[in-house]
Parts: sequence; C-alpha cells; structure tokens
Amino acid sequence: MKTSRKPRATRYKSTLPLEIKSGKGVTLNFSGSGIFFETEECFSPGQQIDFSLLLEHIDPDHNVRITCKGEIVRIEEKGKKIGVAANIISYEFETLQRTMNN
Repeated sequence: MKTSRKPRATRYKSTLPLEIKSGKGVTLNFSGSGIFFETEECFSPGQQIDFSLLLEHIDPDHNVRITCKGEIVRIEEKGKKIGVAANIISYEFETLQRTMNN
C-alpha cells in the first residue's frame, strides 16, 4: 500500500546569525517551513520559540529582519553546541534603514 507524503520544502544551507530571547545562535539550514540552528541554549521538543534573523546586504540601502515564532521539533547534542530543529509557525519581515556603520 502506497502512502502519500507531503513534499518537503526546499532547504537552503546558510549560516546566518540568529537572535533568541535567551541568547544567540547560527543557522545551518532553513526552508519556508522550518529552520535548523546551533546554539548553547537549552530547549525541549514542543517548546515555543521566538527568534529573529538579520539579513544584511540584501538591499544596498536596507537590512531586513525576519521575526519568527516557531515550535521546537528536535534536539541534537553536538558537544558544547546544541542542534535545534523548529517548525516556523509565523514570520514577519521588517525593513530597517541601514546606518553608516553597516
């Protein structure tokens, strides 16, 4: 018997700084529906998470911040770092005026 599987969203490998309310992390990959990142912060599957990504150099005059709400689905211990997989529940884009320093 065949089971139908929903096709997975395309994953993009990219290391971007990630800000979490309790600390920082770095992305390893992301898609339109989820993200995988490394951090030193502790999380548990099922836990809700708020995080943001700052995309610089997308536009010559502006930076873009993506603020997301998600749910932790998997944890992978990687020495001192922790790998965290999360589904993205919602997100919002914010355009930021670039300052002379960035």
